[in-house]
Amino acid sequence: MVTSETFILFSLLILGGVGALAYILLRQIKNLKTDLKGEEDSVLTQWLKEMKSSMDRNTDTLEKQLQNQRKTLDEQLKGQRDAMGQQTKVLWERLENATNVIGKVQEHLGGINELGKDMKDLNDILKSPKLRGGLGEQFLYEILETSLPHDLYKTQYGFKNGAICDAVIFTDKGIIPVDSKFPMENFKNMINAKEEEKESYKKAFLRDAKKRIDEIADKYILPEEGTTDQAVMYIPSENVFYELIVHSTKVEEYARRKNVLMTSPNTFSFFVKTILVAYQQHEIEKNAKEILKSLGGIKVEAEKFGRDLDTLSKHILNSYKNMEKVSSSFADLFGRIERVQSIGGGEKLMLKEEIREEN
Repeated sequence: MVTSETFILFSLLILGGVGALAYILLRQIKNLKTDLKGEEDSVLTQWLKEMKSSMDRNTDTLEKQLQNQRKTLDEQLKGQRDAMGQQTKVLWERLENATNVIGKVQEHLGGINELGKDMKDLNDILKSPKLRGGLGEQFLYEILETSLPHDLYKTQYGFKNGAICDAVIFTDKGIIPVDSKFPMENFKNMINAKEEEKESYKKAFLRDAKKRIDEIADKYILPEEGTTDQAVMYIPSENVFYELIVHSTKVEEYARRKNVLMTSPNTFSFFVKTILVAYQQHEIEKNAKEILKSLGGIKVEAEKFGRDLDTLSKHILNSYKNMEKVSSSFADLFGRIERVQSIGGGEKLMLKEEIREEN
């Protein structure tokens, strides 16, 4: 019985302890929930404050960026407005210039028509072999005049056989004859002919060129009159020259055998410049001996001047030494005189005797 009561009592105590423990745990859990809720509220409040502060900072930064972008955009818009204004100004100036140019073009249209008439007249002139030859000679003279000194060439040079060459160039090797030839007639026919007729006109054109080469070789290569063994054929047209050199190489070979050099305006200008360079080199070589001789005379005079200068230097040095000696003696004598003046008359007599003895 006692045991049952004890057991019941013990069980009640245990149940009471468990209940008390449960109660305490429930209170602690409730308090913990309250604390956690307070901490959550505190953390949430802190987080909200930080979020607000961050948003404020971001808002300030965003406003500053917007202000900077607005300022930059304003500057860009201003620059674009200025650039557009400048471009508009330039455009108006160009339009004005274009208007002026159009006006001038309209004014010169009449001149162009006149030029067309002049070109037609020139074409008519070129149809005449004599006038065409005169024009070629004029081109030749202009190249010589602008490229060589006047004493290095002569136009319309006459030989003893009665032949008159368009021009000659004087060199240390002899006289170089230069004659202008313009085999143009059959060349024009060849260019304008139909395909089946071109070959016959080309043969006629080449025959004309060979005839001109023969004329130059026979009439102007005259070594007995001081010419070189070569002459120059000046062809005033680059097209004609190109046809003879490139498309008709046999003519060039024929000219080479005849000692005739075919040239165009461009190649003749180069040839003349080569002559000028050779002339200048020859003049330098010719004057070299005179220059060396003059330098030798200058050297002799310089050596003589050096000897005279050495003698004069010695004389000046000796005179300087004598002058220095006299100056020293005079200073010593002047010192003695001053000493005598500062003492009595007896010493003056002694000074006079010393002066006599020295003299």
